[in-house]
Amino acid sequence: MAQPKTIPYDDAMLAVNAKKIWPKGVVFDWKSSSTKRFPAPYSFRVSLALDETQTKFAEDWFVELYYKKSSVPGVRDTISITFIVNKSRVIAIDDNGHGSHLNKVGVGLPQYQRSIDFPHLHIPIPESSYGYAEPLNSTTVQELWGLFLTKANIAGAPRIELPESGQMDLIV
Repeated sequence: MAQPKTIPYDDAMLAVNAKKIWPKGVVFDWKSSSTKRFPAPYSFRVSLALDETQTKFAEDWFVELYYKKSSVPGVRDTISITFIVNKSRVIAIDDNGHGSHLNKVGVGLPQYQRSIDFPHLHIPIPESSYGYAEPLNSTTVQELWGLFLTKANIAGAPRIELPESGQMDLIV
């Protein structure tokens, strides 16, 4: 498997600590990339404003979401909420993905070399802007969304709205 792209820690923290504002009027316009998979996976992506007047936007900073409803009763849906900086995952919350996450970076940190189940929070550390995760307690999607917004320092975002079953736009 290819290694995920990383950026220097200082660049990651500069982006995390910068004031970022959810664009006014932007709602969750989920797109489906597949008509053959069931249930269909959905994604959403938005650029972030850097000022209150929303005249400046970060060119390579995005919030990216992935969602797939579980087809198994009693099993949580899959969701990934990510702050992308220069094509690198910097802050992310993953719930109910495939397998678990093994922390291969973070020597000296509490979760180093541990396998982290879902949900978990990815954070940048000096050794790597991506690859270290901390476990989270199982909770609601709204609480995960709120935690993500706090950790990524994003203001003004609405409550998360998940795709409803039915007609959705296709990514073309």
